[in-house]
Amino acid sequence: MLNYYFPDFVSNGVLICFLSDLMNYRPEWFYEDAKISAAYGSFGSCIWNGGRTFLARNDSREMRKLIEEYNKRGISVRYTFTNPLIEEKHLGDTFSNLCLEISNNGMNEAIVNTPVLEQYIREKYPNFRLISSTTKCISTIEGLKEELKKDYYLVVADSVWNNTDELFALEPDERSRVELIIDHTCEDNCPRRRAHYLDTGKCMLEFRNSEFVCMNINFKFAELQKRKNFISADAIYTKYKDAGFKHFKMDGRCFSTENLVESVVYYLVKPEHQDRLRKIIYKDVYKKEI
Repeated sequence: MLNYYFPDFVSNGVLICFLSDLMNYRPEWFYEDAKISAAYGSFGSCIWNGGRTFLARNDSREMRKLIEEYNKRGISVRYTFTNPLIEEKHLGDTFSNLCLEISNNGMNEAIVNTPVLEQYIREKYPNFRLISSTTKCISTIEGLKEELKKDYYLVVADSVWNNTDELFALEPDERSRVELIIDHTCEDNCPRRRAHYLDTGKCMLEFRNSEFVCMNINFKFAELQKRKNFISADAIYTKYKDAGFKHFKMDGRCFSTENLVESVVYYLVKPEHQDRLRKIIYKDVYKKEI
């Protein structure tokens, strides 16, 4: 089974659930072995959130309902609790703990960055599977191998290793636990990436929008396909699958609707059905014709 992890479980909930249902109803339209296994992100204004800022009001009843909709389809809710600035004083945050409490059923997951928050979740919410975050910016293959020795469900690799000999030189058990970002918006070795994550963390703690200017934010999905770190659908279903890689993260918390749809159709849908499904998504999910 090839496990795909979708972006932004809050704003993309309708799309993700629609696709999950359609994959059961029309499996012949989709690549064999493809599965939506989790949707990642955070509820709005959660101070533990990292990677991308997200400020919004939440209703706990709606939060519970959304989690139920995912879980009844076998899809895990995966929290991006990767704020690199979290300290012990932040662990008692009422809303962040509420997010874990209402989804503490053994089906859901948390991506972690800081040791203090990781240890807190391990002790207080042991039902959650923990995933090591790419926001740690582990920049060496030796560092990635050391991370894989730790007690994580998965380790999200820096996309700089995509399509490299070093990645395929990992041991088989290591490949099976590596999660690869297949359409990363970040350029290879972006010199501002760590600063971006720190700025995001500070904004979440201060409940304000970021003023950080990302040079890669205005793009077309077709442009991502030209990058060294882009993993093609053909490569996933042949080279990567044959080598034992089975965990694939789709970027997209900053994607436009157009780029998100193109990414979904490209990775999950067989070429002969892509035009049809693209039109169905726009019509039934976004209520527009193309």
